[in-house]
Formats: sequence, C-alpha cells, structure tokens
Amino acid sequence: NSAAAKAQDASSYMGRFDGTQARHASPAMAAMAESVDSKDARVCMLPTSTKWSVLSSRTEGLVAELSELVSNQDAYCVSQSRAEGKAMCAVREKMLSTPWADEWAQRRTMFSYGEEMSTDPLEAVLLKQLVFMAKPRRVLEIGMFVGYGAVAMLEGSPTAQVVSLEIDPYLKEWLRSCLSDAGCAELTQRHEVMLGPALESLPKLTGEFDMVFVDANKAEYKAYVEGILARGLLAAGGVIICDNILYNGYPYMHSHFDAQPARRNFGNAIREFNQWVSDHPQLEQVVLPVRDGISIIRRTADSPLARPEPSPKEGGSAD
Repeated sequence: NSAAAKAQDASSYMGRFDGTQARHASPAMAAMAESVDSKDARVCMLPTSTKWSVLSSRTEGLVAELSELVSNQDAYCVSQSRAEGKAMCAVREKMLSTPWADEWAQRRTMFSYGEEMSTDPLEAVLLKQLVFMAKPRRVLEIGMFVGYGAVAMLEGSPTAQVVSLEIDPYLKEWLRSCLSDAGCAELTQRHEVMLGPALESLPKLTGEFDMVFVDANKAEYKAYVEGILARGLLAAGGVIICDNILYNGYPYMHSHFDAQPARRNFGNAIREFNQWVSDHPQLEQVVLPVRDGISIIRRTADSPLARPEPSPKEGGSAD
C-alpha cells in the first residue's frame, strides 16, 4: 500500500498532527530555546487551547489562554471607558497613596481598610452613567468608604443630591479635604454624609430617593432594603443598586472550595438576600457580573405593564 493510503488509517502513524502550530512544544522548550524581550513575544511563544503537542503543553495552553482572556478583560474595559472626571480621579489617587495600614495602626480609622473596599473604577463609571440616564433628584448611598462611588454619582448629574450613610468620621473628613484640595469643593454642597451605623441612620432619613446604592455590611443587606421599603424612602419608579452580589463567588460555590473560609458567613448572607429579593412578590431584580456582582432592583408595581389602564372617560369613546 502507498504511504498516502496508510495515512488515511487512523491507527497508522501520521507524523505531526495538523493544528499543532505552537512555536515550541511547551513553555519549557521555549525558555531553553531563546530569550525574549517583549510581552508580545513571550505570549506568542505560549501554547493555547488549540496549539499544543503534549499533555503538559495542552494544560499550560489552556491556563495561559484563560489568563489572557479573563485577567485582561476588566483592564481593557476600563481603558476604553473614558468617564472618570476630575473629582473621581482625585479620590482614586488619594486612596491609592493613603497609608491605610499606618492609619489603622495609629487607630485613626475605625477599621482596617484597603483599596479593595472601594467601588471599582469600572463600576464607578457605570454608576455615573446610570445617574446620567436616570436623572435622579436624590440618591441614597449606604456605605461610602472614601466616596469614589458617591463622587461618581455626583459627577453624573449637575443637580442630584447624594446622601451617604457612613460609620467612620475619619472617612467623612478624608473626602472633604480631598475634594477641597482638588478644587472640587462645590460637590460637597450637594453631598451630605450622615455618620453612624446604617441601620440607626435609616430611620432618621426623610423624603424620598430616586436611586439607592447599597455597599455596606453584607450581613445587613436584607435589613437595609426592608427598611427602605417600609419607610417609604424609595420614590415611585426608583431603583436600588446593590454591590458585591456575587461576593467572591461564595453565593453559588460549594464551601468545599472556600479559599478564605472567614468570608463564608458574608457569602451565605448575600445568597440569602439574593434569594429573598428573587422570591419577593413586589420586587424584581437583574443580577450582572460586573466586578464582584451588582443587582438592580425595582418594585414590580412601578412597571408600566403592572399599571392598570385608565378607564374611558364617562360618555367618551373607548377607542
């Protein structure tokens, strides 16, 4: 038989398989073969999910491609989202330069803080755009930290009033001085910071809010929303936006995979909150995988489809 005929037999030796287009059989082989001077060159030497030859390079290719796909996603989105204003930039830069560990060691702050506690840049510009689109008159923020989210919402509208509930007096002064030093003190005229535990501050609020942003104690989310609804703080057509709704994956991952078991209680609380909202007959929500997850909640009665049709005027046509 000819060599071509044998090649058609799947059990016959076929030489190199088509599709094995990696430059080297594995990163180890690439490292031994040559040195590289650029990130692009290093990436191009890696195997991928389809460019591999042996099991180790297939595994490395899958991991490398997943890392390239996932780890660069947020960074790319932020790089293409040109919505951070002057005040937002000032808050973010001061946050990154603040020695939070030292402040905590000196007990100037009530808790140990870090930049991961702030609203994420991509999420912050989303909040800014939501405020721009919804044009709320008043916004309630539960949990402020350095105020990056609050300032984003203030930048989103030239008229919106933002009330932030924050427990730590240090952070109120931190934000005030930040905006003053940045030449953005005018924003403070539309921003009120109420100090104290959120559940104690909620009963002191008056009036209605067109938008609420919840980003405080994860174990108290349900109590926050219950309090807002019970006290009539949410205006007709208003929305509640909750942060950390996917909380590091804990709401939907089995505890067997807990990398930080101390977080499990918060994860369970968020899972229970999400389910409570989902089952609530008067609420509807949309959950989005932005950063650590956000949900947008509104009353079903505010939906145009839920409103009864106006009855025809007496003596008029029903057309």
